[in-house]
This record gives sequence, structure tokens and C-alpha cells, in this order.
Amino acid sequence: MFQAMWDQLGITGWQALAVVVSTTVLFWVFTFLMSYLGQQMRARVTVTSFALMAVIGSVTARSMLGNHPTMSGGIIALLVLFAWEAVFRILGSRLRRPIVPVRQARVVLTDGVVDEEALKQAHVRTTDLMVRLRHAGITHLSDAGLVIVERDGTLTVIRAGQTVDEELLAGVVL
Repeated sequence: MFQAMWDQLGITGWQALAVVVSTTVLFWVFTFLMSYLGQQMRARVTVTSFALMAVIGSVTARSMLGNHPTMSGGIIALLVLFAWEAVFRILGSRLRRPIVPVRQARVVLTDGVVDEEALKQAHVRTTDLMVRLRHAGITHLSDAGLVIVERDGTLTVIRAGQTVDEELLAGVVL
């Protein structure tokens, strides 16, 4: 009986090391993938993007835990993930440059005119921009004086005729 319980709960030292290594490698791969794809996925959640994230999550979890997942392996994987997140948070607050490249906020529409090149650099399709403008209550392109795709993929819409303090545009690619 003890052996059956150990098979479900326990882990050897080598298995624990394998969980730490695989969790670390997958964390970094996933972090860099999401730094590239994340903004696009936040911009529009579709059934396929949700399905993709679910599959990625299950494949990643299975890869971290190995052929015989145990509770101890799961706890070790979680501790490693939380440790890496803490490292990012601590280093991110102390470093002048982010560890993972962060997209800059950029203007994609000025005085009702869409800047296709800026959209491309922000990884936003024109059709997605139009949907997001409609959600923001814009009924005519000329109603939008300035549209900024923020670093996190959200949209800031400044209506035509409104002025903006220069301080608020610091760090925005114009």
C-alpha cells in the first residue's frame, strides 16, 4: 500500500531535477513566444486562440511533469514557475531595460488616416483595428484624432479635436 501511495505522490532526486530543468526551459520558451504572439492574442480572443492556449497549456504541463506525473513533481514545477516569475518581477523593477523585449506603444491612426506600416509593426490587422474602434464607439474614422496601440495590445482612442499633453505621449512611437 505504501508503494502505491509513493507512486502517486513521490519523486526521486533525478526526476525532481528533470522537472526543474524541463520547467525552466519551457518557461523561457513560452515567455519568449508570448512576448511575440501575446499582443496579437490579447487583441482578439477567438475560439482558435483559446483552443491554442488550452493545448499549449496541457502539452507544456505534460512536458514539465514527465512520463509519470506525481503530486511532488507538480509542486516542484509550480515552485519553479513562481520562482521565475519572482525573478522577472524583481529584476524588472531594478533594470532599466526589460528582460524580455517589450513592444513600444505606437500611433496607428492620426486624424482619421490609418498608418498601415505602424499597424504592421504593432502586429495588428486593419480589420482588427476597425473592430476595436467600433468597440470604442468610433462611428467614422474622422472621429478619431489619435489611436495608439499600447504595449499590452489595448487601444487608446483620442477623439478628434481633443488635445493631449506631451507628457502622456512619452514613450509612444509617433
